[in-house]
Amino acid sequence: MAPIRSTEPGDDPGDREATTTHGPVDVAVIGGGAAGLAAALQLGRSRRSVVVIDAGEPRNAPAAHMHGYLGHDGLPPSELLAIGRDEVRGYDVELRDGRVTGVTGDRAQGFAVALADGTIVRARRVVLATGLTDELPDIAGVREQWGRGVIHCPYCHGWEHRDEEIVVIGTSAAGPHQAGLFRQLSDRVTLLVHDGPGPDDETGRQLAARGVIVRRAAVAEVTSDDTDRVRGLRLASGEIVPADVVVVGPRMVTRADAVAPLGLTPVAVAGGLAEVIETDGNGMTAVAGVYAAGNAANARAQVLQAAAEGGTIGANVNADLVHEELERAGARPDDASEWDARYGERGHDHLWSGEPNGTLVVEVADLTPGRALDVCCGEGADAIWLAGRGWKVTALDVSRVALDRAGAAATDAGVTVDWVCADLAADPPAAGSFDLVTAHYPALRRTPGDEAMRALVDAVAPGGTLLVVGHDLDGDGIARAREHGFEPTDYVLPHDVADHLGAGWEIEVHQTRPRPSLPEGSPHSHDTVLRARRTG
Repeated sequence: MAPIRSTEPGDDPGDREATTTHGPVDVAVIGGGAAGLAAALQLGRSRRSVVVIDAGEPRNAPAAHMHGYLGHDGLPPSELLAIGRDEVRGYDVELRDGRVTGVTGDRAQGFAVALADGTIVRARRVVLATGLTDELPDIAGVREQWGRGVIHCPYCHGWEHRDEEIVVIGTSAAGPHQAGLFRQLSDRVTLLVHDGPGPDDETGRQLAARGVIVRRAAVAEVTSDDTDRVRGLRLASGEIVPADVVVVGPRMVTRADAVAPLGLTPVAVAGGLAEVIETDGNGMTAVAGVYAAGNAANARAQVLQAAAEGGTIGANVNADLVHEELERAGARPDDASEWDARYGERGHDHLWSGEPNGTLVVEVADLTPGRALDVCCGEGADAIWLAGRGWKVTALDVSRVALDRAGAAATDAGVTVDWVCADLAADPPAAGSFDLVTAHYPALRRTPGDEAMRALVDAVAPGGTLLVVGHDLDGDGIARAREHGFEPTDYVLPHDVADHLGAGWEIEVHQTRPRPSLPEGSPHSHDTVLRARRTG
């Protein structure tokens, strides 16, 4: 997805602070681990526009290998992520490095995902896949050895330490449970109750019967040798307890700062040993349109389970979007009838000003007149202006009411325009027929096959210019559009066209800037402008 740069401060008294806006996209996935990438994979395969925002801080980064993932057992975690990133790119998923600082909005108006670098990603849905933070015991050496000589999960790392000297530092009710699990892997297990009540009498007898040594002792430090391998624990008393590996029970807390502005906060589970975001059976949080996947919602999920949950939630998000789109489609008339009705609301009065769009005047000033196609021409002001400057113009729209008005205006202006009443997607013009193809604020619906967008681009002749202009949808732009019954994400936007252009195109302008000759009373003060030249 191409970035859109807003105006720089100083361009206009009403300028916003400079920022970069992406979207709107269907889904923003926060977190690029197994769960986030799996969700993005499902969504990308469903032809959804998706951006994955990743801060590059996977929970399992300290571990050299991951285990229990069928088909990938023993693979370094970074290699799994590299494979996943390559796979989702194949479905046009955008991967963006960055830290999300906050999410605002709602399901009806859409969400704004703010990044630390000032970027705003606008999305219809959000998937939180940020994983967990492990809050480790405040004991010297624990953090330094975390994921190597200090571990917590027998399923993740236990096999690699079978038959070794294993010491469990008990800091919560989980300590005795961990000791029992690791006893399955070695007959040399010690539980040091550093803090908390330790095992009750019955559990203590059971552990002793299994040969687990249970002691109450405060631990001062995890000790290592010259090769940085764990060799034991130094107790507060000064005693050294030998150990080949140390087990701790971290408190696990979902990274949820990004969704805090929405009122979403983690809740305690597992007796207070973890905090996660609550979700329903489909992965949706208490905020409609925001989902949580993997460890963000399930503290017990290993990599394989997190990926599976991410894939399921990706499918659920797509189903949610499909349902919304079906409802919207069933509630609206066809485009021709809708636009005829809109133009007919004022009787014989024009809906628009009759003046050409200022951005068109600016952008074609350096072009030599030739053959021009004005898409979604409306009442024809742009087409008439072009014709008056020597262009041979074809103007296309679905509304017969608008074209009738345009034809009368052209006669009054003394110019000739070929007015065509047609749907661009259903009846595209011949490819390569026009030196200029222009579309200002076009109402071209997005479809799975992108027929309208392809027809728009294909109509440009080699050496010709494509000019697509849309209203800036930053700030309140999307909300304003929806208040007037216009869903921006249903339509082709300049950034969609920019993303579609490939080899054989040179993008000359792609920016958001103040709108020239702003019509009186218009709330749309800024345009998003895409101008590109066909080079091949």
